Amino acid sequence: MIKRGFRYQTGEIDEVAKLLKEGNIPEIDIDFEYEIKEVISDLEGFGFEVATDNAYDYDAVDKIEHPDFMFRLKMVEKSTGKICYLDFYEGPNDQEDGYDEIWWG
Repeated sequence: MIKRGFRYQTGEIDEVAKLLKEGNIPEIDIDFEYEIKEVISDLEGFGFEVATDNAYDYDAVDKIEHPDFMFRLKMVEKSTGKICYLDFYEGPNDQEDGYDEIWWG
């Protein structure tokens, strides 16, 4: 079983943006690759942009402990220039890995 923290879904961008502004590093589950671009686009609406230097860190989290870790994205809050980070994880593949039974139906 994969060790999991609290992870947000792609539809919870308002909460993710709030956490970024507070200096937290929110974690997001990604079920499909295209959702990464959607998350970035949605966060642009909250005043964030992808950093221009070293934006993707594929080694920020121990992959032995968290094999579902994809990468940490470095972002900038445009209004303040503040650096923020967001972790992307592969969503669970089956019931034993994560989501509650209600998710699976």
